[in-house]
Amino acid sequence: MDRFSYLDIVVIAVVGLLVVFLVLMSWQLIRQLVIVGSKFAKMNRKTDVLVQAKQDSSAIDEEDETKMVAVLMALILANEDQQDKSYQITKIERIR
Repeated sequence: MDRFSYLDIVVIAVVGLLVVFLVLMSWQLIRQLVIVGSKFAKMNRKTDVLVQAKQDSSAIDEEDETKMVAVLMALILANEDQQDKSYQITKIERIR
C-alpha cells in the first residue's frame, strides 16, 4: 500500500476546500437569483394591478391623481429600508 506524502495530503485538503467553497458560492448565487426573481415578479404584478386600476378609473380628476402620486411616492420612500413590510393607506391629508 502506497503512503501519501505530506504534500499530497495538503494538495487534497486544498482542493477539497476549494470544491466546498465553489459549491457554497454557486448555491448562494442561485439563492440570490431566486430572491431577486421573486421580487421582480411581485413588482410586475403590482405594476399590472396599478395599470389596470388606472385604465379602469380614467375619470380621475387631476387633484385625485396628484394625491395618488404623492401616496405612491411616500410608500416607495417608506419601503426602501424595509422591503418585507406591507402598508395600508388609511387617510390622505396634506401637511403644511
